[in-house]
Amino acid sequence: MDVFRARIRGVPSSVREARRAVADYARLCGFSSAELHDIEVAVGEALANAVEHGTRDLGTITITCAYQGNGLTIEVVDDGRGFDHTTTMRRDPRSVRGFGIGIMRSLMDDVRYQARGNVVVLFKSGPAVQSDAAFEERA
Repeated sequence: MDVFRARIRGVPSSVREARRAVADYARLCGFSSAELHDIEVAVGEALANAVEHGTRDLGTITITCAYQGNGLTIEVVDDGRGFDHTTTMRRDPRSVRGFGIGIMRSLMDDVRYQARGNVVVLFKSGPAVQSDAAFEERA
């Protein structure tokens, strides 16, 4: 599968189109509807965080998606200062904000921050392939 790359402006209106483009790519990789939903939500959170916290002066965000053997890797890079991703982040339980990283981690198989915290890499294991035997057992 070819690699998908996009560069978007760091504005909220760019998030929806980019999120859908990633979901379309994942659909071509064979992910189920439920998996597509998880991927789209997680990528939306990563992009929203990049727009809100990572872009300077309406900078840019680069998205790269690659499907290789065992799954889909999505990288979101913003041109901001980043944050210290090595410290444990605690969310104020009274706050209505701060759920994004937790949501990404609950929907994807792996979420990692790189560089100075301005690169997030999301990973979703490849689509489950049912064997003919498993299919016949349910029939």
